[in-house]
Amino acid sequence: MEKNTVQAKQWLEKCYGDSAPSEATMKHWFADFKRGRRDTDDAKRSGRPNEAKVKLCELAEIVKISKERVGFILHKHLSMRKLCSKWVPRLLTVDQKQQRVDDSEQCLAMFKRNRPEFLCR
Repeated sequence: MEKNTVQAKQWLEKCYGDSAPSEATMKHWFADFKRGRRDTDDAKRSGRPNEAKVKLCELAEIVKISKERVGFILHKHLSMRKLCSKWVPRLLTVDQKQQRVDDSEQCLAMFKRNRPEFLCR
């Protein structure tokens, strides 16, 4: 499957929509594989995941306040903490925990039934 970065980007956008990697990321990946990289695992990195920064920036832009203030409000006033690059309530009720388990099991069942369709969604 010979593809250049433009073709690969178009294919990923068709499949993943807004979740597709950026063109710069695609170029970086192509360069890595041309240099001989063979694994697809993420390399270890230090610092905060980019996803969390983007989410905080998006919130700050929407409400027109600084991202530091958004982080303060989420943490102090809404009792949320960052977990897997997403802000979630600090304390979940038993019902909320069970709902997350149920949702995860449903997603896993859908994935096992039809993996290609699940990944394209």
